Amino acid sequence: MLYNEINPSLASHGGVVSLSEFTDGFAILEFGGGCQGCSSVSLTLKEGVEKTLMEKIPGLKGVRDVTDHTDTSNAYM
Repeated sequence: MLYNEINPSLASHGGVVSLSEFTDGFAILEFGGGCQGCSSVSLTLKEGVEKTLMEKIPGLKGVRDVTDHTDTSNAYM
């Protein structure tokens, strides 16, 4: 799902997201590339990634971001 549906959209800004783990019904995600440190990543997470995944994955309770967004060296701004 991330590879085929989410990452192609993020790639237009040089970003990528991967599944770090799945626990207690939550997808734990890590952003990279242009998404790491981007000022819009919280909007991307909630309105893009989480919304899409929750529509397509039964039983998913939500997503959580474990990315260290203090590193803004490659962030898409």
